[in-house]
Amino acid sequence: MSKKAIFAQTSEPYWVEVAAKLRDQYGWNICYFIGRKRQEKALKLFPQAVFHTRAEIRRNLAPDGCEAVKPSPLDKPLLSSLFYHESIFLKMMDRENYDGSLNYFDRISTYHSQLMYWKGVLEHFKPDVVVYRITPHRSHEYPLYALCSIMDVQTVIFERTSLPGFVYPVRYFEEGSEIIRREYAKALEMNNHQEVSLTPETLSHLENLSKTYADAMPFHLRYKLKHFKKAGDIGGTMSILLQTGKDIAKAFLHKKPDSDRVPNYMHKIYHTNMGRFKRKKLLAHYHRLAKEVNLAVPYVFVALQCEPERQACPVGGLFSNQYLMIDMLSKLVPEGWKIYVKEHPSQFKDYQAAERAKPIEFYNMIASMPKVELVPLTYTSFELIDSAQASTTVSGTVGWESVVRGKPTLLFGQSWFQDCKGVFLINTVEDCKEAIQKIKNGYKVNMSEVKCFAQVVESCSVRGYTTKIYAKARTISPEENVENLARAIHEFTS
Repeated sequence: MSKKAIFAQTSEPYWVEVAAKLRDQYGWNICYFIGRKRQEKALKLFPQAVFHTRAEIRRNLAPDGCEAVKPSPLDKPLLSSLFYHESIFLKMMDRENYDGSLNYFDRISTYHSQLMYWKGVLEHFKPDVVVYRITPHRSHEYPLYALCSIMDVQTVIFERTSLPGFVYPVRYFEEGSEIIRREYAKALEMNNHQEVSLTPETLSHLENLSKTYADAMPFHLRYKLKHFKKAGDIGGTMSILLQTGKDIAKAFLHKKPDSDRVPNYMHKIYHTNMGRFKRKKLLAHYHRLAKEVNLAVPYVFVALQCEPERQACPVGGLFSNQYLMIDMLSKLVPEGWKIYVKEHPSQFKDYQAAERAKPIEFYNMIASMPKVELVPLTYTSFELIDSAQASTTVSGTVGWESVVRGKPTLLFGQSWFQDCKGVFLINTVEDCKEAIQKIKNGYKVNMSEVKCFAQVVESCSVRGYTTKIYAKARTISPEENVENLARAIHEFTS
C-alpha cells in the first residue's frame, strides 16, 4: 500500500536513495525531507518535496514550499500528554549549550516553537509515516517524534545491534521490538536453544567478547580512537590555542553554510574551543576523585554513558540524569556491597563535549553517595564486569558484554538487548529491589539463552547500516543496504 512519508535525518545520500527505492518500488510519496544541509540528490530526485535544513529549523525559518504551513497553537491537554517528552527535550538541549548560556526560558521556548511548527506540518501534510534512520536525539527532530506518538502518525526507527551488520525497525525506541519479544518467548518455550544456529560474524563477535577488551572493543569506539588525532586526546594548552586560531581563520575564509552570520559562528568556535579547557579541568577532577578499588569485595559495576549523546538522552529516558540510577543503587544494595562507577572512555575525548552535560558538581554528587566509589579510567570494563555481582548501564553495550561474559546487568534505559535473559529492565524501585535480591541469591546467566536471543535478533533483523561510521565496516554493499532498508521499512509499515 502506498504511504505518504516524511523522511527525517536525511544528511546521508544513501538515505535519499532509500526514499527513492520506496517511491519507485513500493509507490511511496515522500513529501518532506529533513537534513543537516540540502542534498542535491534529494532536490533532483524529489523536485516536488520540501527540504528543510537543520539550521532553518533551529532559527524557526520555514523552507521553500511551506508557505501555507502555519504554526499550530498548543493547548493544555496536548502539553500535558507531552510532559515526559518535555523533560527529555530540556536535557537534550545540553548538546547546543556550547557557551553555557542556555537558560530555562531558552530551552522551553525552543521546545514550544518546535512543537507549534511540527504540529502545523503534520496537520498540513497529513503523513502516514515519519521515518528515522536512528533514534531522534536532536532538538530539531525530537519534537516531531513526540507529536507523532500522540497524533497517531506511525514512526519507523532503526535500532543498531552489536551483532555485526544487523539492524531492525521499531515504532517507538522506548518500547523496543514486540516482534523480537514474541519470537524469543516462543523460542524459549520450545526449549530448542541448544541447537542455536548463528552467522559466522555473530559467532566471532561472541567469541571476542569472551576475550580481552582490546579484542572486543565496539567498532564505533575503535574507529574513533584510531581516526581521531592522538586517539581523541585533547592535548595541551598550546595545542588548544593553535586549534582555536585555525578555526577562527577558517570562519573568515569560508562562511559556514549553516551559519547566518560569521560573528555568530566565531562566537560558537571560540566557546567550543574554550570548552576543551573545561574538559581538561573535568578530567583532572575525575582523576582526583577516582581511587584504586578492591575487586575482591561484592560490588555492582556502573558504566556511565557519554553525555551529551543519543545513548544517554533520549535512550536513557528519565534516567538520562544518570545520578538518579546511582542514587537508587546506593540505597538498595546490601550492606557490605560497593558501587563502582566508571566514566565512559570517550567522555573526555576531543570528539565529545563533556563540559556541556556533566559539570564538576555531577562527579562530586556521585562521589558523596554512600557505598559509591569512582574508578580510575585505567580499568577496562571487562575487568570490572568479571569480578562484579552485576553491571549497570542506562543503555550502553556494556550490558550486552556483561551477559555474554556471564554476569547479569541492570538496564535503566532502553537498548537492543533489553529483552535478553540476564538483563533486568529497571523502571521502578521495586524492579531494582527484585533484581538485586535475585542477584544476591545467586542468579546465574544461562549462556544458551543468550545465544538463543542472538539467533532471534538475527532472524528478526536485516543486514544493513544506518550511520556513516558503520558503512565503513563493509559488512554489506551500498546497493544491498539501500534495498534491505527500503524493504524493511515497507514491510514494517504494511
